[in-house]
Amino acid sequence: MNGTVESLLVTGMAVLGTLISAVLTQRQANRSITQELNRLDQWRTADREEQAKHDALLVHRAGYTALNTAARRYLAALTNQLHALRLGTGLDTTTAELHRARAAHADSYAEIQLIAPTPVLAAARTVNHRLNHTYGILMRLTNGTPGPDDSPDAAQARITELWSAGLPELRERMRLDLDLPSTPGIPGR
Repeated sequence: MNGTVESLLVTGMAVLGTLISAVLTQRQANRSITQELNRLDQWRTADREEQAKHDALLVHRAGYTALNTAARRYLAALTNQLHALRLGTGLDTTTAELHRARAAHADSYAEIQLIAPTPVLAAARTVNHRLNHTYGILMRLTNGTPGPDDSPDAAQARITELWSAGLPELRERMRLDLDLPSTPGIPGR
């Protein structure tokens, strides 16, 4: 009987060892699958974050491009209005062009207010204020109701400052936000 019990114990141990081995193998396989799924989830999360950053960059770039274009057109329209005032001709055409350019700039500026970080927004606000102040001077001169400090020379000084410092500063802030290299030596126009 001892041999039979011993044989049953050995057989039982062998079966138990086989079962435990299968359970341990299954647990290790489950652990490996879980780790692989976690790595895959981390990769997908990182990929989504990268895509979100890329999409945000594209939105910022499009908004910045639109603002830069609109500000340049607004400033060019201000310049044209000043020239028409000095010549005394073509004011109807330049005034209409100036109103369109101002409206386009207002739309671009409104979009930037929603997406731009503080340094870009501060520069955009400064340029917007200076453009609109210059617009006010030129409109008062055009309508024949100049204020005490309104003159063509004052408007010209503001226009020159915007071309030489205002717009280049705004573009530099936008480039920094987009992580683009600075472009020294490129004229303001």
